[in-house]
Amino acid sequence: MLPESCSFAYKGTKCPLPPAFIIEIIDETTNSKFMVGVACPDHKVVLEKKFISLQEINVIPQGKIELTNIRVVHTDCVRGTLEDEEEVKLKRLNDQV
Repeated sequence: MLPESCSFAYKGTKCPLPPAFIIEIIDETTNSKFMVGVACPDHKVVLEKKFISLQEINVIPQGKIELTNIRVVHTDCVRGTLEDEEEVKLKRLNDQV
């Protein structure tokens, strides 16, 4: 499961937008990767810079930071139509209020 909103927060206020990217650190020594956050398109660059600065002060492990687009998965009950995607987005935004 992914978080329902972007990982960006400013002065205690979290971004309510749904994520579009998974932010991972790739550890090339062990050939493994782990997720450190998710980002909406508006905060993609800001969060990437933040994680780089956290690496510089050894708060999070070193490694290549990779951003991957989140893809919509279609199932039998969710056909992946524009209406289905809008319903999911509206539900997420309504849950934030």
